Amino acid sequence: MIAAFFYTLPCPIHSRFLRMGGKPRPSNPKLLCRVPHVPRTWGRGIASICFLFISAVTALPAQPGPLNAQKIADGVWFLPGDAAKGYCNNIVIEMRDYLIVVDANYPGRARELVAEIHQLSPKPVRFVFDTHAHRDHAYGNSVWTDAGATTFAYQGVADEMDRYEPRRWRSTAAERDDVRSLNLADAPRPQLLFRQSPFILKDATREVRFYFLGWAHTRGDGFVWLPNERILSTGDAAVNGPRNKLWDANIENWPRVLARALAFQPLHVLPGHGDAGGPEILLGQQTFLQDLFATVKTQVEAGKTLAQIVPILPERDRNWIPKDLSTDVAITYAEITQHQPAGALPHGWK
Repeated sequence: MIAAFFYTLPCPIHSRFLRMGGKPRPSNPKLLCRVPHVPRTWGRGIASICFLFISAVTALPAQPGPLNAQKIADGVWFLPGDAAKGYCNNIVIEMRDYLIVVDANYPGRARELVAEIHQLSPKPVRFVFDTHAHRDHAYGNSVWTDAGATTFAYQGVADEMDRYEPRRWRSTAAERDDVRSLNLADAPRPQLLFRQSPFILKDATREVRFYFLGWAHTRGDGFVWLPNERILSTGDAAVNGPRNKLWDANIENWPRVLARALAFQPLHVLPGHGDAGGPEILLGQQTFLQDLFATVKTQVEAGKTLAQIVPILPERDRNWIPKDLSTDVAITYAEITQHQPAGALPHGWK
């Protein structure tokens, strides 16, 4: 196990990151982005040495497995997750001196990526961005930090974790060996947070923007936008297929968030689950949610109870309709009849 290291970043990052030490702390323009336990007086030179050392550290043990990486653009790869194992998709973005990984994934997949990512680039993973707080996107955080990376997210991700953890962590550890193997009592939070959107990482080769566009799938949904390549990573705010989870959502507001994402006019859309594609993923997700909300609302206004509602969705929604739509209907019904976002109502995770 290596010690945590201190490093400095350009000033725009200092003022927009928050130190995460259990609970969020106030923003401080003078606070350098850092991992704790190292003296603040260390400078940029020692930082470079640290990162070279980190990149050479042996990864956590993992069973070898193919990355199945799809090149989207030069230095940008889409890594499909194994749905049978519950894994989400990952995106790898190459900067001049380091890599950014989108989503920590489950610990099992994180270990695979730590061991194999050198197949894409020899550069070290410096940042891992959690698009939201759900277990298949964030429970691998500690695997990445143990390997020398820094995890970060929008403030709302940590807020969601504080709201639902450690209950969800403990129930997942009872089901999954990879989570249980970490021997942790609570979900590891992202180390660094930002409140102002967008947060930008930029060097001579690439600009990457991290956005919060509003409450959709969760209160903390993060989007990753590469303006020059016109590539958008959506997390689970847009998925490709019947993989929607509505328990933590604001269903009525979700299509508005997707409209803001569509305003970027992306050429490539990289969803949290399902195949990569183009803006049709955003449009399809948006239309399905609008149609679902509208059909349930119409029947509620006609005086029907939940048991009497018969969801009728058009053919255009076929890609997003699960085999059993009853859970989505029940959650939408609760949001409409109780006049609150579904995620604000008491609920469990299934």
